[in-house]
Amino acid sequence: MAATTEPVLAPAEVSLFHTFGFLMRPQLLTSNEMAAITVSADALWDVDNTPESDIGDRRVGHFVERIPMLSALVADDRIYGVAEKLLGPDFVWVGSEGNETYYSNLHWHPDRKYYRPDEVHHMDFPQLKMMIYLERVTEDTGCMRVLPGSHHLPLHQELGPQEDLRAEKPFGLEGIEVPFTAMETEPGDVAVFDHRLWHGMFGGHYGRRYIALKFAARPRRIEDVQTLKQYAAAMFDPHENFLNSSNPRLRGMVAGLKDLG
Repeated sequence: MAATTEPVLAPAEVSLFHTFGFLMRPQLLTSNEMAAITVSADALWDVDNTPESDIGDRRVGHFVERIPMLSALVADDRIYGVAEKLLGPDFVWVGSEGNETYYSNLHWHPDRKYYRPDEVHHMDFPQLKMMIYLERVTEDTGCMRVLPGSHHLPLHQELGPQEDLRAEKPFGLEGIEVPFTAMETEPGDVAVFDHRLWHGMFGGHYGRRYIALKFAARPRRIEDVQTLKQYAAAMFDPHENFLNSSNPRLRGMVAGLKDLG
């Protein structure tokens, strides 16, 4: 997977991401690359013994770390360069997962729940996720739905009642009725979103598959380390394939994480 000399992101794209909390990178990967990714991913899912979770999916951790081709993709300008542009230099690797989902709906939620009073002071720590879906997903077949700008206060906190499943129709709306933007993708597209962004899924099909790549700014404060330990403790024990990689980008992303943990 070759590096590119073209600009990774235009200034308007960077502004769009920071303002709305998400960004689409259409056809970032070629059809040949996607075919190879799918074959390798399916082979790993077949041999991995991670059980199905309580909510009805199978999340295999250290996913791309175990597949040399996917590890190389993380260091490619098309992925690495986007993370660097959005998070700044010296960002860190939070981890990866390969996910097979068997449910139809996923309630609105943020991956980092900074609407809670005891966590709001972590709100300014940037983290992001990149999603690579292995088949076409649309609004009606389980694409990710996002609430633009919900990674910012006060909206992030105001949406908190949506995650309380005991609450009866927060805002007078069923989850599927909440106004949203659909991040529809074709194989080869990469969907990028801020971990603080509220998102959900409705109408998903059985066996929906995606690969998630997770990154964060390098933690500088004790609060940054605390939030990473709360939500991604495994990142402080990086996979040996990244720790010992011959690629300086992969080694750099995990450098010092064991000591922080």
